Amino acid sequence: MGVQGDRIFAAIQQRGFPDPWSAFGECLSWESAYAVQLKQAIDQARKGPDEPLARAVSDLFAKKTANLANARKLLDDVLTEYDQNGMWQVLDERAARLDIDDVSERWAHGLVEHPFPIALLSLQFNWRYMKEHGVRAFYEMTSRYIDDLSAGNRRWGDAWAAEAATGIIDRVTTVECDLASEEAPMHCDICKKTITALLYLDE
Repeated sequence: MGVQGDRIFAAIQQRGFPDPWSAFGECLSWESAYAVQLKQAIDQARKGPDEPLARAVSDLFAKKTANLANARKLLDDVLTEYDQNGMWQVLDERAARLDIDDVSERWAHGLVEHPFPIALLSLQFNWRYMKEHGVRAFYEMTSRYIDDLSAGNRRWGDAWAAEAATGIIDRVTTVECDLASEEAPMHCDICKKTITALLYLDE
């Protein structure tokens, strides 16, 4: 076991994760990072009026918004590129040949042991989705997910604006939106690893 996985990891060792998928994954890691920073800034701002803290919250919302817009653009561009160059057909053929158990065995190396290995389970879900529905369909679904994250970010921003205007604290929206953002890397930074397995399968 691990033959396909070993070959993929050898290619990663030589070449790293390919763009635009590496950049896309980093965007979704930043989605989580910005959420953590935003929650901390909001917690501090709730302690009393503070203009620098209020500006910090606004700046973080702006960065989070721009980051998600960049992620969406990266995905839109690659969807168009792969439509034009026929790459989806190549990836579908490779997805059909990918041995999920074999590759999972190699990806599991180095993970910190946990009874719910969320990173590995996310990879396996992604590969199964690609096998069943096609690789392009997976990224169409991912596009909708990015749109939902953006909608959640707008909701959080609106809730904070209302809170700042009224003084009525809305902790529930913060918890919900923060949690949604913190989950993002387990889907979309993971998906850069998902696609890399297909791109490097025949290396």
